Amino acid sequence: MALNATQPGFATTVAALRLRSWKLGAGQAMGVLDLFSQADFTHIVDDRADVHVSSRDGRFYLGYFPNGRPGGADEDWVTGESWVIAVTGTASLPGYRIAFGTDTPAEIVSDVVARILATSTPL
Repeated sequence: MALNATQPGFATTVAALRLRSWKLGAGQAMGVLDLFSQADFTHIVDDRADVHVSSRDGRFYLGYFPNGRPGGADEDWVTGESWVIAVTGTASLPGYRIAFGTDTPAEIVSDVVARILATSTPL
């Protein structure tokens, strides 16, 4: 970064900052949901228009909550979560859960889901 030390305060140039454009905004959810075939996954759209996708064996789950995920009976709404991915573990290895906020670009979620699906293998 170019720094001008002869003047008080902080000074730099736009070129030195290397400004970038970043993908922002929720994007289109169908880019994620289209990754799941009807043959291998169950799709459910509930009365709130939330989408639930699970593998036939029940070990993979993806939830899409456009308006935020509801909590349990005694919980408040989890308004910041829009995408939830969970993979159930085994007797010897724990599973994992990933959540993305309502403003996370769908293209980023799609890349994560594609990577998870690429690592799964039929038994």
